[in-house]
Amino acid sequence: MRPFDGALSGRVALVTGAGRGIGRGAALGVAARGAAVVVVDIVPEEMARTVSCMRAQGADVLAVHADVRKRSELDRALEEAARWRGRPDILVNNAAVLRLAPFEETDPALWDETLRVNLDAAYYLTWRLYPTMVARGDGCIITVSSTAGVRPFPRETAYCASKYALEGLVRSLALEAAGRGVSVTLGTPGRRTKPTSMTEAEFAALSPKAQAAYAPPEAFAEAFGYLAAARDARLVGRRFDLWALAQLVRDEGWSVSPARALERAECDGA
Repeated sequence: MRPFDGALSGRVALVTGAGRGIGRGAALGVAARGAAVVVVDIVPEEMARTVSCMRAQGADVLAVHADVRKRSELDRALEEAARWRGRPDILVNNAAVLRLAPFEETDPALWDETLRVNLDAAYYLTWRLYPTMVARGDGCIITVSSTAGVRPFPRETAYCASKYALEGLVRSLALEAAGRGVSVTLGTPGRRTKPTSMTEAEFAALSPKAQAAYAPPEAFAEAFGYLAAARDARLVGRRFDLWALAQLVRDEGWSVSPARALERAECDGA
């Protein structure tokens, strides 16, 4: 992790799916730059571990247990955030679920759950927060996508549909956000990560060799810290390889220029 630099001091970030994986990396990354962070997750023990990691680094953090499939719980998360440190001006849409199934077994329940978690939650939180960001002329929305958002895979029809739609949502919003002071970007892991559906307990049961095949959550942190603090029109609507961007920041520091970030880490097809 790059040293703390305070670029996001006074800002409030909300990260969904922050209990594990890339979501934990996102929470660590924005906290490292001084943001107060609201971590939202449905698994209490995993969320507690994220909070523990963040507090060990001196982060200002609020844990909100919420089911992102339910708009009422998203509303509650926003209300708790507002009472705590104020309305979030940084949003990381990360929560996702992947249930592998051939299409004939992709029943309405599986379909609905996938789209509610992966797409609807991102839409709703963005819809709630974007107008305030525009009114302030300042804000940041980072949405985590996947290779499945640009390329189809068998047994992932619901997941691919949700991620393709998510890409369209963000890219379309970016056209509207241009010139309004709100940074809207997409990120894709760029490196193999622990499957979304695998819990930390299941991951811990794997052999050391199997665990080593996946990038740790902390490896993506700098990418989120960089994008959350960057205020450059050239980044709006762009899609980044989060692994490559994080590595670039680790190598060259937080002051990496937007042109350099685009040269080294922008991606479209993976």
